[in-house]
This record gives sequence, C-alpha cells and structure tokens, in this order.
Amino acid sequence: MKKNLTIVCLVAVAAVCARGAESAEEVFAALRAKADARIAEIRAAPNRAVPADAPKRFLSEKGDDAADGTTPQTAWKTIARLNREKLVPGTYVLFARGGLYRGCVNAQPGVIYTAYGQGPKPAIYGSPENGADPAKWERTDNPRVWAYAIGHNDVGTLVFDGGAAHAIKIVIRTDKKTGAKFNKFTGRPFNSYRDLDGDLHFWHDYYKGGTGKLYLCSERNPGERFKSIEFNVKTCGFRVGGAAGVTIENFTVKYVGVHGVSAGTCRNLTVRDCEFGWIGGSIQAEGIYGRDYPTRLGNAVEVYGGCDGYVVENCYIWQVYDAGVTHQFNIPKQYGMKRFDQKNVRYSRNVMEKCNYSIEYFLTAYDDNPSRMENILFEDNLMFDAGYGFCEQRPDRGCAAHIKAWLSPFRNRATNYVIRNNAMCFGQDVLIQVCSGLKNPDGSSSLPTLEGNVFVGRAGDLFGTISETSGKSLTYGPETQAFVDTFGKGNRCY
Repeated sequence: MKKNLTIVCLVAVAAVCARGAESAEEVFAALRAKADARIAEIRAAPNRAVPADAPKRFLSEKGDDAADGTTPQTAWKTIARLNREKLVPGTYVLFARGGLYRGCVNAQPGVIYTAYGQGPKPAIYGSPENGADPAKWERTDNPRVWAYAIGHNDVGTLVFDGGAAHAIKIVIRTDKKTGAKFNKFTGRPFNSYRDLDGDLHFWHDYYKGGTGKLYLCSERNPGERFKSIEFNVKTCGFRVGGAAGVTIENFTVKYVGVHGVSAGTCRNLTVRDCEFGWIGGSIQAEGIYGRDYPTRLGNAVEVYGGCDGYVVENCYIWQVYDAGVTHQFNIPKQYGMKRFDQKNVRYSRNVMEKCNYSIEYFLTAYDDNPSRMENILFEDNLMFDAGYGFCEQRPDRGCAAHIKAWLSPFRNRATNYVIRNNAMCFGQDVLIQVCSGLKNPDGSSSLPTLEGNVFVGRAGDLFGTISETSGKSLTYGPETQAFVDTFGKGNRCY
C-alpha cells in the first residue's frame, strides 16, 4: 500500500487491532504512570554546570537593580533590568530558584538562560500582578459584572488559584451583512460588558479609545472569591526573535497571552527541562483569515520562520490554547525563491497534555519555492487529551490533534521525517493529522516514517489522517493497524 493513502480509523477503547494481550485500560494506565514519573523528573531537573571562566549575570527575587548583577550577592531583581544589558555570546544568565519574575525576557544571541540555587524552578510570569485584591475590582452597573483596570494589552484568560478555575474569554462575532454583534461563545447578542451572563466569562475592552478595563462576570468580588488571579496578558515568556545559539532551560513559564518561547527565523535554539502552563489566548488580530471574529494566539514554544538546529526536550507542557511545540511559516509570495528551510528539528521526551495541538507544523512554499523540512524527529513524547481544557473555549473547534499539519497544495515538503516511540492518547477531534501537498524534487513522498508509536482512543474517536491528497478524517475499523503499519513498523492501536 502506498503512502499517499488517507489513513483514518475509529479507535475503540477495548478492541481495535491491539497488538499483544494488554487491554487499552492497562496500556493507558502504564503510559499515565510513565508520564507522571517523567513530569516529576522534569520538575526536579538539576542545575547545569557553569564554566568558572564564563561571563555571568544573576537575578534574584531579593536582588537590587542598582547592583552590577555579576555575582549572587549583587544580583539584579527584575527582568526589565536584565533586558537593558548588552550581553556577549557565551554569557550565562542565572535566575535564582524559588523566585518569581514578571515580564518577558528578550533573549540575546549565544546566551544561556538557566537556574541556580535550590528549590523550585525560577518562574517567569507574563501576568503583571496578582489580581486577588478586592480593592482593585469595581462593581459595574451590571451587579454581576466587575471591572479591573488592566490596560490595553489584551488579556487571553484569567487563571484562578493556580488553575483551580479559569475564565472564558468572550470575543465578538460581527454579522457581515447586518453588522449585528454576537457573543461567539454563546451565540447571544453582545454589545458591551453589560451583556456578560456566564460565571467567570469576561470581556476585555482593549480597543483603541476603549476603557482598557477587563470585565468579569462573578457572583461576588473576584478579589474576595480567589486567593490568586493571574492574567494572560499579550506578551511572551522569552522573546528570541532571530537570535542564534540561545539556550533556555530549567524555567517554569506561565500566564502569558502569546507564546512561552517565541522565535523567528533562527539557528540553534534549545529549550529543555522547562515547564509551560496556561499559555495563550490573547487576540492576534480582528477578522483575519476571512473570519467574522478575532483570532487568538498561544503556543508554548514556537519558531515562525526557517530554522536550523531547533530542539525542545524534556519539557512538561500543559493547558495551552494552541500548540505545545511548533515550527511553522507561511512564506509570502513576494519572497519568490528565498528559502526558509526548517532543518534539524527534534522534539523529544516531552509530556504534553491539554493542548489544542501537542505538535503543530507547516511550511508553505508557493510558486515552486524550494523551501523544505529536513531531518525532522518527534521521539518519545507522551501526549494526552488534545483539545481539552483551556482550549475548549476556542471559537474554531473541530481541529484538535496531537500531531497537526495543515494541508494545502503548497505545504509541507519534507525529507528524513520520522515519528517514533511516541504515545498519543485521546483527542477531542482526532489523534493525528499529518498531511503534505508537496513531493520532494526527486519525486519521493514528504510523509513521515512511523515507528513504535502507541495510539489510544475512546470508542467513537477518529484516528485522523495521514495523506498527501486529503485532510478529511473518515471513520474506519479493524484494519487500522494494517494501514498504520504501511508507514513503518511496531506501531500499536488500542
């Protein structure tokens, strides 16, 4: 059977083509235990050895921005102070463990960002402050709606008590014919905060000329109701841009409305031993892609552009609005033959759960642009519950997957692309959608080899698509195992 066949299946809990004697429940329990053990290892990852003669800068929650930052005793206090410093390649920027640092780190070429000391990983929060202060919430003329003066930097969600609950962001759908405005989440008419009617639903008047206030529907003052309230404002945890040779390791990054790590076309970016949680939700733009509602952001680790040497390993990634990890680029047509290859990409030993996509990728090459993906490896990742959690509030439901590649006639040319020894467990929509509209110049397929992967779904779930010709997911049956095996060896469906 050729690799351009569409692979789709209905994965049943108890019996679809299982290899061996294990039941689906036993397989899932073993994978969940393995994931929990790996999460504990990631959270306990040790500090890296720092060369004695390397240039260093230190940050501590107890530091002083007036100090020189060159020793633990003279550490800086804030990310803002760090961002003002010009650093030479080879510098180690060390954050004290146990500290909380608010803001976005602007990464510089050749710099290693890591942890020192004892205790939990240093935490980078995009949220500017803990909003659990009753005095900062003002009751509006709708007695169930409270206002918070957060400013015009759009908020993607609010996270209460460390994740015990989170808010539903209301975006407005505007009828293109009549101009009438609707709550995209509920479908009911919506014109202002006065129309909020669901507990912990919120609307942010971030618009130019607006109040800059966030309006939250709550049965009582949110500052009294919760002990912590963090805001996913429109910022990143680390902004890499095009900087080469950046390493980011041993951080917890939370409560950012854009991306945990955001990079453009770059070389040799490594992200390891990090935890990313509650990422995304801020507005990217109004009315793009032909939609009548705003599009929202949110990837834990992203390269948008070309790359050579991009590694994300041993990270725990959870509650992400869009993708856990991604390399992607839509090459503008006016760039002609300019290449944006995505080379030497490896995602390995990560645990990803409750992301809309655990892994997403695409590379659009219009008009015979020769750009391609080369040496791509997704290995030993444990992935659970695609499309559940925070991302369930997306207005564009129906596209969640553990591995997601968008199909078009101009996308996803690839060579030496391997998906092996991963587990993909449960998805709101499909488990996998791997597509390519382009063959390689020698006529070979751009689809991956699949080896040793485990797929676990519930009765009625769609398996998904592996195809060069169609992105459509169709149900299938007991032949699923044989179809998957046409792409490699040792794969198991439960």
